[in-house]
Amino acid sequence: MKHLFYAAFVCTLFFSACKGKSGGGGADQSTPKGAAEMIFNAASSGDYSQLKNLCNDALQPDGDSKHVCDVTDGDDKLKASFKEYFSKGKVVGEPVVEGDNAKVSITFGPDGTKEETFNMTKKDGKWYLVSF
Repeated sequence: MKHLFYAAFVCTLFFSACKGKSGGGGADQSTPKGAAEMIFNAASSGDYSQLKNLCNDALQPDGDSKHVCDVTDGDDKLKASFKEYFSKGKVVGEPVVEGDNAKVSITFGPDGTKEETFNMTKKDGKWYLVSF
């Protein structure tokens, strides 16, 4: 009976790890949409650890983008504000990609109705937030 339990546990871990690696529905930096969804997923889940990876100093992100990327190390007030403004956010439509640059239309805000555009740049196969 123990072996059956351990086998089930290992399988659960394996499938959870695979789901996490794919970004839980495409939320990863391999696409502009996935990179944007990383922001909303972080705000919804409270797991801010991946936000610092969304900025690349070599791409000279603007102040707003840096604030998003700094939430990982921010205080509770910053995290609460971030959660309030981005937890109801979503990508609207498909990103417009031109070479290594993309524009991703989003909604965000406390009620999820404010419209904005994330500007992203691709570097070394990953998409980074550079302005909004």
